[in-house]
Amino acid sequence: MNLIQQECVNRGITRICHFTQSRNLAHIFDDPLGLCSKRTLQEYDMPHNPTDPDRYDGRDDLICCSIEYPNTYYFAKVREQDHLFKDWVVLMIDPSYLWHPETCFCPCNAARSRGSYIQTGINGFRSLYADTSPGITFSRLARHIPAAPTDIQAEVLLKDPIPLDSITGIAVQTAEQAQREICRLELQGITMDKPMYIVLDFFQRSTLQNTFGTGLIQRGVRATETLYENGGLHDR
Repeated sequence: MNLIQQECVNRGITRICHFTQSRNLAHIFDDPLGLCSKRTLQEYDMPHNPTDPDRYDGRDDLICCSIEYPNTYYFAKVREQDHLFKDWVVLMIDPSYLWHPETCFCPCNAARSRGSYIQTGINGFRSLYADTSPGITFSRLARHIPAAPTDIQAEVLLKDPIPLDSITGIAVQTAEQAQREICRLELQGITMDKPMYIVLDFFQRSTLQNTFGTGLIQRGVRATETLYENGGLHDR
């Protein structure tokens, strides 16, 4: 067990998160490669709807993700920019990618200073959990959820592809959306075999973390996640 893997275990990290428009689900789950970077999708002329077409971090060969919870600030921003397609999802990915040697880490939004805070290795990983971050003006509180980085905008950049076997679940905003996503995939001949969770907190800008230190993560409270199963809801 390497140093990053050991620290992930000690912190109780359960997943990596990646958000995308739900219309990308069919492309992801119908492709043997699974989840790919913007560069790979462009090179192979594969259909895609990029979340960040600019990629000011300069690493469009990597997939933007976060640890344990999505970056709710940027997530809200990109949802507000699209006035036509309103359904988004958060993919949950196996945390083992965190100790992959090509994984990169950034303690703040990776686009900040055009990627100058991006690092690899154990020092890069530990920078996510420092008492302060280049992107925030407050310090990490003692009760902060151990698995969650200090700055909710901290990023993990993964080497592609991420195969379907490594996607462990999908979070959506409402039960109605869960049913829509399942129906959309079935109409395209795709059976959803991943657990789907209703996690409203993922879709609210400042519920998980805010500048007042009253967010769920800062208070040591995990988001409410409800399993959607057989057309019903079950507390996780």
